[in-house]
Amino acid sequence: MHIAVAMFCTDYAIPPVELAVALETRGFESLWLPEHSHIPLSRDSAWPQGGELPKRY
Repeated sequence: MHIAVAMFCTDYAIPPVELAVALETRGFESLWLPEHSHIPLSRDSAWPQGGELPKRY
């Protein structure tokens, strides 16, 4: 069975290259990253729910 890991890169997450090496040594088949690899630091539009953009984004 082939098992992969998906990750959204953030400024506080493990670096993707470091994660890829760790996964490969543990036998994982692949690492998937989203097409939109980041969110800009500044935004022109407000978060629809009001307030600051939640950290999970």
